[in-house]
Amino acid sequence: MSDWPDWLQEALRKRFYELELASEQQASCSPDDELLFTQFEQFKNRQSDEIQHLLSEWEEVMGYQQSQHKQSIYIEGVKYGIRLILPVMQPANVR
Repeated sequence: MSDWPDWLQEALRKRFYELELASEQQASCSPDDELLFTQFEQFKNRQSDEIQHLLSEWEEVMGYQQSQHKQSIYIEGVKYGIRLILPVMQPANVR
């Protein structure tokens, strides 16, 4: 990347940090999320063994779906980065 102009390196660095900050802000747990989690745990612990088992299965399915969603967001980010960098890396006569 040292062959690239300084302004381009700085623009890419700034864009990366902006995306990183936005991602961290979205991923952080709010107090409302923590309260909801605590309340759900209390609710789950007050149920019969059969209901607790069903809730555990539900949590597992929801966790899997959430991980799939996060993975697709990550892949889209990688694709975005490739689309951003690839034209810059190609020789001028190929464009």
